[in-house]
Amino acid sequence: MSETIELGPLRLDAMLLAGLLSAAVGLAMFKIWLSRSSLQGETNWMDIALNAVICTIIGWKLAFLVRDPELLWERPSALLLVRGSATDTAFGFLLACAYVAYAGRKRNIPLKKLLDVWPYAIIPGCIVWTLLTDFPYAIPYALLLACVYGILFRTGASSRIGSGETASLSLLGTGIGGLFVSLFAAYPPGTLPALTFGLTMLQWLFIALSFIGILMPRKVRING
Repeated sequence: MSETIELGPLRLDAMLLAGLLSAAVGLAMFKIWLSRSSLQGETNWMDIALNAVICTIIGWKLAFLVRDPELLWERPSALLLVRGSATDTAFGFLLACAYVAYAGRKRNIPLKKLLDVWPYAIIPGCIVWTLLTDFPYAIPYALLLACVYGILFRTGASSRIGSGETASLSLLGTGIGGLFVSLFAAYPPGTLPALTFGLTMLQWLFIALSFIGILMPRKVRING
């Protein structure tokens, strides 16, 4: 994906635009799901989600100040010109997670319910993000995420918010499925991913998600 998009005299940050569009889609799908779920009117989930998106953007855009704070004094324009890296994005995501945890604690939301809610916003947003930033090579990952999203409804997990089932299925599906897809997915020409103990960082991330999904406590359904 190119770094900038030119619209006449304007030069826009392509990654920021992709992030904003992905967040918009994620929030829209989240709102649709909320309107049809038992959580409607229970908590102002949309406010929490929107604030989490803002935290992610702030972290992505300003994390460089943590590494190199004097840059702000030397080049104030860096606030506009410097774009976040993958590490900065992770920092923004952690900042958003910290905010969500704080908001959940402040509102006395059970942890399992808090974890079960967010896949309905994150997964659609990630589908759009992967397609916008790495098309067509990210198509297999986008299809995987779409399947995981569909499974949440097919299994009825979407109607059992608070059981931990949605969070567990999302992590396991993305982790195990993503690891499998990564073994066969093509890379852009000239791309040689760095390996750590024989695996890419993305593959290690999928393994971590799988283990978290396995270890996550969830209520067991008993039929009869």
